Amino acid sequence: MSEITSYEVIRIINRKPLFLSDHFARFENTLASVDNNIKVDNIEFGSMLYKCICDNNIENGNIKIEAIYDRESKALQYICHEIPHHYPTAEQYEYGVPTKTFAYERQNPHNKIWNQNLRDTVDKFIADNQIYEAIYVNSNNHVTEGTRSNIFFFYGDILISAKEKDILKGVTRKYIIDTAKRNGLKYKEMDIDINEISVFESAFISGTSPKILPISSINDVTYHVKNENLRMLMQKFNEVINQNIG
Repeated sequence: MSEITSYEVIRIINRKPLFLSDHFARFENTLASVDNNIKVDNIEFGSMLYKCICDNNIENGNIKIEAIYDRESKALQYICHEIPHHYPTAEQYEYGVPTKTFAYERQNPHNKIWNQNLRDTVDKFIADNQIYEAIYVNSNNHVTEGTRSNIFFFYGDILISAKEKDILKGVTRKYIIDTAKRNGLKYKEMDIDINEISVFESAFISGTSPKILPISSINDVTYHVKNENLRMLMQKFNEVINQNIG
């Protein structure tokens, strides 16, 4: 199949796109990885987004911008459309969500390339196990990221993530790390062995839709969802969001 689809999902809050410039930069980088001759215009990118907001009268929701590229003909088509969103409930933010691990290793983790077969397989796994999210574990038994999210752990006042080379550099993730550092938390990247995840006090996933969402469990390992540092970071990150769309 000669077509490859790059994409970004952008959250709209009060008719404004969240972290717009960061999403554009990642979209541009992904397309360059597909073909370095592709040039994306940031004005065109923004115009497509705002037209979609206006045409669909979107106050709050998610918009997906896709770039469908034919590697044989070099034809490039953009599609911008609203997609269903499933934001966590107040109860899920309060009590956390269950997750389970899923053996998978993305070959190009920094690029957002759509894989429908993987999405269908993972969605079935999530539904069958009645969980909120599946967490990827690679061939080295290292926890890397969620299927639609990044994952973090707390050990005391240290915020811990998988190594950046192994994961999608999430836009939300970037702002969370910055917020943590500005509020006195330490940050560390490391290989996270699946057999050692019980040493962490708390965990959460992050992403466009969940923002910061506490994890109540990974497989049979449970976590402290009321962790003081976690709750502080949730509050401070919400302030960052309000500033970005203000």
